[in-house]
Amino acid sequence: MNHLYLGLGGAGVRVWQALCRRLACRIEPAGRRAVLEPLLIDTDPKEFRDEAPGWRHLGSSLVPPAPQRLLLGASAAELHALLRARPELRACLAPEGLDWEARLLELGAFDAPLSQVAARLPGWPSRRLGRLLLAHGQGRVRLALDAVSQALQARHTHPSLTLHLVVQLGGATGAGLLIDLLQLLRQHPPATRCSVHLHALLPQDDTAAGRPAPLAEVQAYAVLRELQAAAQEGLFELCLLSARTDERGLQPLDAAGREQRLADWIFQRVSGEPEWLTPPRAAGQAARRGDFAAFGLAERAADRVALRSHLSHELLLRLLAQLRYNHWRPGLGFVTHPRPVPVEAMESMEALLAGWGLSEAHLQLAAPLSEIDGDSPPGTPIEQEWQALEAHYRQLIDLVAPARRATELRRLFEQGLEERFRGQGIDAAFDLPDHALRRRAVVVRQRVESTLWEDWREGRRALHECGQLLAAVLADLADRVEPLRQEQHGLETQAALLWQQIEAAEQAAAVRPGMLARLRGLTAQVDVEALIELLREYALARTRSAAVTLTLRLVAEIEAQLTTLQGMIDAGEMELAALVETTDAAAAAALPPARPEAGESRLDTRELLNPWRQQLITRETMQREHLRVLRAGLFARLGEQASFRIFAQRIGEAATCDALLAACAQRLPPAQLQPVVAGAWDAWLAGLQAEPERLAREQAALRAQAAVSLLWSSEEAPGASIQECLRVPALPEPGDAVSADVDEDEDEGGGGIAARAVPTLQPADLARLLRRPGGAGTAPTLQMRAEGEGALVLMRLVRGLPLQALRPVQELHRLHEAHRLQAGRAALWLQLDEAACLPELLAVDVQAQQARARTVVLLAEALGLLRHEPEPLTGAPVLVHVSLDADGFEIARVRLGRDPLEAVDQARERVLHDLFDEVCAELQSGRHGSPEAIAGLRDRMRDRIEMLRRQSPPTQWDTISRDWNEAAREAMKLIRQECPR
Repeated sequence: MNHLYLGLGGAGVRVWQALCRRLACRIEPAGRRAVLEPLLIDTDPKEFRDEAPGWRHLGSSLVPPAPQRLLLGASAAELHALLRARPELRACLAPEGLDWEARLLELGAFDAPLSQVAARLPGWPSRRLGRLLLAHGQGRVRLALDAVSQALQARHTHPSLTLHLVVQLGGATGAGLLIDLLQLLRQHPPATRCSVHLHALLPQDDTAAGRPAPLAEVQAYAVLRELQAAAQEGLFELCLLSARTDERGLQPLDAAGREQRLADWIFQRVSGEPEWLTPPRAAGQAARRGDFAAFGLAERAADRVALRSHLSHELLLRLLAQLRYNHWRPGLGFVTHPRPVPVEAMESMEALLAGWGLSEAHLQLAAPLSEIDGDSPPGTPIEQEWQALEAHYRQLIDLVAPARRATELRRLFEQGLEERFRGQGIDAAFDLPDHALRRRAVVVRQRVESTLWEDWREGRRALHECGQLLAAVLADLADRVEPLRQEQHGLETQAALLWQQIEAAEQAAAVRPGMLARLRGLTAQVDVEALIELLREYALARTRSAAVTLTLRLVAEIEAQLTTLQGMIDAGEMELAALVETTDAAAAAALPPARPEAGESRLDTRELLNPWRQQLITRETMQREHLRVLRAGLFARLGEQASFRIFAQRIGEAATCDALLAACAQRLPPAQLQPVVAGAWDAWLAGLQAEPERLAREQAALRAQAAVSLLWSSEEAPGASIQECLRVPALPEPGDAVSADVDEDEDEGGGGIAARAVPTLQPADLARLLRRPGGAGTAPTLQMRAEGEGALVLMRLVRGLPLQALRPVQELHRLHEAHRLQAGRAALWLQLDEAACLPELLAVDVQAQQARARTVVLLAEALGLLRHEPEPLTGAPVLVHVSLDADGFEIARVRLGRDPLEAVDQARERVLHDLFDEVCAELQSGRHGSPEAIAGLRDRMRDRIEMLRRQSPPTQWDTISRDWNEAAREAMKLIRQECPR
């Protein structure tokens, strides 16, 4: 059978989200294929956004396609055109359609959620705005319904269609669209044989969600009155109501729990099982009167959603552990702590540093970086450069007179330091700009990152080990800095001492010989070779000092770049650690430990799951294959140009986390969990056979769980009937065993899965045992499910419930009556059509209405809103209510009666509402706020009561005095509350 889910408002969206989570883990048995498509209608755009809560399940999006999400809204021009074309809709904006254009200008464009009407425009009827929006978008709704119905027929050509309409009666959107949408489905059914099942949630104060919206209960009662009339017309087949209090008078579920239970009920209805409710009527068949009903549901099964979520998070934990530590331990798999990594061999470490450009030669710029220098080094070695200069200087000195050779040598070496070394001098040669050094450091970082990233990607190193290796490299660089500084200090000291020796040699050569030496022709001789050696050593010391300074600058730049890289790796590791923490918490929350001491009986316990966890995840061959695929998918998602920075940025993003979780869930399809569910079922049945007293406890627990989510009075609902259906899986054939994969697991990890035992407890025995307490009635209708499904489902449906017999409806009626007595004509705005004579669900409190009428009439007469005029035929005085416009001209004239007593007895509800509104407007005008005015009103009411008492028979004096004085007291309270001070 085809099923169409039609969700109205936020409740419709949330129930669909819960239903989707169950559908994602469903296995459709052969021959029992049910087709379900959604159509969601709302006025709040936030509910349809992909990032809205509830639209993600195990990393996958549950958002239906855009054509199946209808957002109703309209501009002011569109609403104006609609109201001009359809005058009957103008009453949605103003009473009887008067001044609708002015009200429309006040409204403007309406593209906000209907739930915000009260905050945006106090006093506006949100339900009637919903009617306007549906009338404006009626064509879109019909097209969407036809498209979804055609898609269903294309997938499964079945003549019947069951339409599940989900609505929260207290919600603005659902309450505003429901009645007109039912009429639309009646006029344009989406299928030849269409059955409308209405699922209505009643608003009630809730411990989890807080109190409902203002007037939600009153609005819900107004909708129930309209649904009562719709049931007479046959606009729906079945209306299932759900409230906070169940048939036992308990409140086991909050609002979210009730929505989840409704999703479970619809899931069981669309699961492809044979229909056990009344079949839908064919087109043209006389419409049957709609039934009001309530449902109960109990399941004994391993929660497929929880199991798959738990195992998917467990698999994700293994992937994160491998990415971070890559530490495999037999029997445990990849664990979440680092492995003991041996120190790298000296030869391999030196080769690694040389490949990265961190060798001594690279740091001294004696070895080239191919990305910058190509294949040639950036300069010739220092000793070789000075040897060439020294040889050239020796040739030049030979051409100079001996007396000038010392001076010329010093000049040549100084010129070599300043200009000739490498053609530019040592300052220019070794004082590279910062950007040039930074460029070389960036190349080193890129080499290091590329090597570490490739090692991590290929699984040769873990992320934690990459960080450790990089920390060791940084420590090695830090160890090199101090020796270099000491070397630089020694070279500077050596250069200073050599310079002193050079100056001393020059001074000795400059001393003039004595007179006797000059007469003998002797002159001062300089040892050229010694001087050349001093100058050469001095130049080498200066040059090496400049080279060490450059090396220190380069090391500092490299340290900065590698520190940045280490920060990226550490950031990625921290993101992994945070993701591990959240994933572990999610895994624990998906499958919390069982609490047998609290009476909790579950089939999906962790103890049961332990052997299957090893079979599906932790077994070495299975785990390595899982992680091989998942790891490759992760790095493919990061891209070819990925880096540690990109990883650190994207691993914590919601999109990446969702993709990882979705990939893990794909590795665990629902079919793989079928043996887990079947094993849990077998274990449950075996426990029932082993412990006879446990069967009684399970029966009581199932009955309690299947309690109907509505409280009614059996005396007021004598025609109510209870239908029950029990769905149990067929028993396995004798000799069935687990698959061969499980047998292989026994040898590999120990603790394999034992072959399935065939329970002796038959499904018919379960059906008899689940009779209603006391043995009354027959056993539930038994439906056999496919063998191995491993789920017992008890469905209960109570039909033929009159709304008057429902305790929640009685409470809503009391709230509605209180609102109707206090709100004036605004109470009529809760109905879509205030002129419609809807049947009262419960008897009206006539005494309360007369008490309110006495208060209104007495106060209106004291304020001068009622006139005493002679009746045209008899001339007797009568009370008349004359309505005036803003200019004082008469609009309407209503005869109330000969006196206040007759006015109270004969006044219609709408007349009293109008009179009450005028009384409130007069009190708020400010003309009656002074103490003297209030005292005058009190005296006039007192005089009028005394006159009524004197005009009545003496037997009625006490009654009139009591009733009308009580009305006067209420009038005084109203005066003091409404009059501005």
